[in-house]
Amino acid sequence: MDEKKSVVLQEEFDFQVPFYDLDGIQMVWHGNYVKYMEDAREKFGKKYGFEYLFIFNSGYLAPVADMHIKYRNSARISDVLTMKITYIPTRSAKMVFEYLLTRKSDNAIIIEAQTTQLFVSRSGEFEVSNPDFYADWKKRWNLI
Repeated sequence: MDEKKSVVLQEEFDFQVPFYDLDGIQMVWHGNYVKYMEDAREKFGKKYGFEYLFIFNSGYLAPVADMHIKYRNSARISDVLTMKITYIPTRSAKMVFEYLLTRKSDNAIIIEAQTTQLFVSRSGEFEVSNPDFYADWKKRWNLI
């Protein structure tokens, strides 16, 4: 029996905390971590051919429908952080991503998070089955 090889799609990158992301007590403001997650999804999309414009040009939007963030430590100015984003395959018409943000100097976990995005047609209707462009993308990466 042939077993399907498990494919893991990930992207990882480093960045330095900029001054303008700090709050009044000199730590990264909690809302900026969501921005870092968005940056990760954009980098993932570029690497794997699933950019937001690809989704949009295919006739869909992909709004975030669910988000969970566990704040473990704080980041401060000039910290170099490593963001790892992992695509979690599902059979459903949704995209699930996990995020791990760590500080490079000591490997401290800053946040652990997960998002779920659904597909919505440009006319505003939720897609209950995999749109053709998404099914094709999954096949291309051996995800189904």
